[in-house]
Amino acid sequence: MAIAIPDATDNPVWTALTGAQRHLAHALGDMLRFPSDVAPFCAVPEEGTFVPATDLEYLTEDAFFLGALPAVPEGWQLQELSTVTQMVYAGEAVAAPPAAGVTVLEALDPAMQALTALAFPGYFRARTGIMGRYVGIHDGPRLVALAGERMDFGALREVSAVCTHPDYTGRGHARLLMRHVMHGMQREGVTPMLHVGSGNARAIALYEALGFVRTRVLRHARLVAGGRSA
Repeated sequence: MAIAIPDATDNPVWTALTGAQRHLAHALGDMLRFPSDVAPFCAVPEEGTFVPATDLEYLTEDAFFLGALPAVPEGWQLQELSTVTQMVYAGEAVAAPPAAGVTVLEALDPAMQALTALAFPGYFRARTGIMGRYVGIHDGPRLVALAGERMDFGALREVSAVCTHPDYTGRGHARLLMRHVMHGMQREGVTPMLHVGSGNARAIALYEALGFVRTRVLRHARLVAGGRSA
């Protein structure tokens, strides 16, 4: 299966906020951001774009950049984090996976934020669920595994929030839920892609086994809220 990797995905947040998810974009000068209760990401149009303090002062909590990093005024803290590996699905059509035990979740289900806080605290917000379709597995009323859709690039869409409660790992939940999400994307003519911490060898191995290939490594940084260092 041939894959198309748009150059624009080297600046994924900007691509999403100026394209398929522009209805979610908030502008702060030359910088764009998702609403803070939807996703913690900001973006600039290209590497090194200067963001003045008069725009930064509107940030009330830490914000994250992926791909192109801004230049910020002296005294503001832009902390570079571990890199993120971008992967795109290059396999065949994903067959419809078993539906038993898999639930389509409500967009504002607070259990999603509680579960993701165990794996990647701070990245999944109260309204992240409005960005796409999320599916989960429950043990009784308890949500124990999750996967869904986040950033939308038109021809590509991001598989995200793949996580399993530590008490339930090793049962194939992540693989099953990812197949549900990927199958749904392909039915809409969209190619699945994802982002994963470059040091997360276990997750990368799972994604490669599912048919994803590594396409690029992206810089990743946190801009500290309120901004100024001591």
